[in-house]
Amino acid sequence: MNIQSILLSSLTIAFALSQNYCCGQEVKAKVAAKPVEKAELGETRNVHRCGELFLAGQFGPQDIAKIKAAGITRVISLRTNGEIDWNQKKALDDADLEFIVVPFRAPEDLTDDVFDKVRDLLDNSDQPTLFHCGSANRVGGVWMARRVLDEGVDLETAAKEAKTIGLRNTEYEQKAREYIERKEAQKKTEKSGGKSINASFLDPDMDVAAFVKRFEIDNREVYAARKEILRALDLKAGNRVADVGAGTGLYTHLFAEQVGDSGWIFAVDISPKFLAHIKDKANSLGTANITNVLCRENSVDLPPESIDVAYVCDTYHHFEYPDSTTQSIYNALRPGGELIVVDFERVPGKSRDWILGHVRAGKEVVRKEIEETGFSFVEETAIPGLNENYFLRFKK
Repeated sequence: MNIQSILLSSLTIAFALSQNYCCGQEVKAKVAAKPVEKAELGETRNVHRCGELFLAGQFGPQDIAKIKAAGITRVISLRTNGEIDWNQKKALDDADLEFIVVPFRAPEDLTDDVFDKVRDLLDNSDQPTLFHCGSANRVGGVWMARRVLDEGVDLETAAKEAKTIGLRNTEYEQKAREYIERKEAQKKTEKSGGKSINASFLDPDMDVAAFVKRFEIDNREVYAARKEILRALDLKAGNRVADVGAGTGLYTHLFAEQVGDSGWIFAVDISPKFLAHIKDKANSLGTANITNVLCRENSVDLPPESIDVAYVCDTYHHFEYPDSTTQSIYNALRPGGELIVVDFERVPGKSRDWILGHVRAGKEVVRKEIEETGFSFVEETAIPGLNENYFLRFKK
């Protein structure tokens, strides 16, 4: 090997190492995503293969010889005690196959710990492994998270693959989506030095008056154009409206007046101090048609089909878990209900540096994410006074 080849090899090794370590901490490197193919293991139910990983339903004692013949050395089961009427552990031990159980059955038992354990086990991708449950339903849900987070497959492609493998339970799928969002948000937070985009709103010492001065001022477009936005919203008397990311309550109180005594407003926010401010102002104004909702960062926490309109103003880019949060809005809307999103135009080379650094996605990405949740896009409305913001209307 000549000097040039040695240098090139050294640089390649150094680059590879740099992908696995960041700031002195080891991070999980993505493995190459292999295709999913139909396979057979004797009479084992619903078998698919992805590289050295076999994803399947239940097998019987008669299939163990076929499993060994396929080169499999390890079996991971998601089944719980009592689901199998023969001694699977003994049969696999007798065949000199490693047997690992990460049991869960009900959707509420599909915890982050289950996802984490399976991902760690499947990191040993060079060891041929059979990953199974009863029908591959649970397997599809858990493997979907692995596919996105560790193999770099996009979420919707992974969801389709999981359904091909056997995923049928929508609750398992939703659990996987929420787990993926949490992990991806955690990565973003770590990259930003551990500070969440919503950290200031969750600070128990937050100065609400300072935010009122920042948010309710004429050089903020959504404040200056509030009358035009209200006109475009066209709320009706009796409407039930969720002001998602209500903040200082600017629109909450405007909506409460617009829908009248027969309507109702839900001020939804993650910040207890913002909600306390909204309550104090409602009390001082004698407004009786507002309910405060302290929500989680991955859900608006409203009952199913409880609202006619959801309004998200300069807040969508603050969603740490956009998929599950938007899904919760969809669930909260009545059939035919509308989601209105007002947010910043993010156009590289055109938008201000603050927007480019603060807002994670442009209008096209926002629209795509919302439509993938199940919403139909209705229109983009031009609002006088909105230059850096857009106004999008969606329907359930």
